[in-house]
Amino acid sequence: MSTPTPPAFVPVAIADLRPETPELFHLTLKAPPEFLSAYTVPGQYVQIQMEGMKPGFFAIASPPHKEQLEFLIKRGAPAADAIGAKKAGETLHVTAPGGKGYPLSHAHGRDVYVVGVGSGMAPLRALMHTLLSKRADFGTIHFLYGARKVAHIPYANDVKVWERDGVKVTLACSQPEPGTWSGATGHIQDVFRGTRPTVAANSTIFVCGMKPMVEGVKAAFAELGVGADRVFQNF
Repeated sequence: MSTPTPPAFVPVAIADLRPETPELFHLTLKAPPEFLSAYTVPGQYVQIQMEGMKPGFFAIASPPHKEQLEFLIKRGAPAADAIGAKKAGETLHVTAPGGKGYPLSHAHGRDVYVVGVGSGMAPLRALMHTLLSKRADFGTIHFLYGARKVAHIPYANDVKVWERDGVKVTLACSQPEPGTWSGATGHIQDVFRGTRPTVAANSTIFVCGMKPMVEGVKAAFAELGVGADRVFQNF
């Protein structure tokens, strides 16, 4: 049996690195042309190799066909913290984009639910920008996102623009600080279930988050007649 060829890591310059929330930071890379041509579907990822560490997988937070690649990375893991300590102008060793991403063909002509929590916003942001760039191809678009606190909701300006453009937005905080949040409280899948929505059985659900959350989303939609075969992750 042949040994798989290890991925090629290429030095790529950092264009921007800044805090997005207390736990998450935004990273922009000046990707070479071959990287940009390899990124064709929202939900794809790259690997980043930090010296002496196992490569980490990071979903791309910007849509395909842009001149740079953007990421939303959660602090706390050694590789993520090492990346976060870098500065604009320095380099990272990165693989070309890979992975299957989100199957948009399953959503054409149908209502779409985009559901996530935490750093799962990264591929979902790329997905939302892609959906809205092809708005006529889809039915009603819903964006559902959960965070512990309001300060932990990333890309708040993007979300406001999506809502202004007709997206049905539901945000929830599971542990809001007193006086900081007037919206829904709880886990996003439970908040969604509590609204008793009417959902078309052929709707498409794109999700990103921890396994218990993903299973909770599947269960919530199953109660509404949407099968697990209509729920898609990006890997």
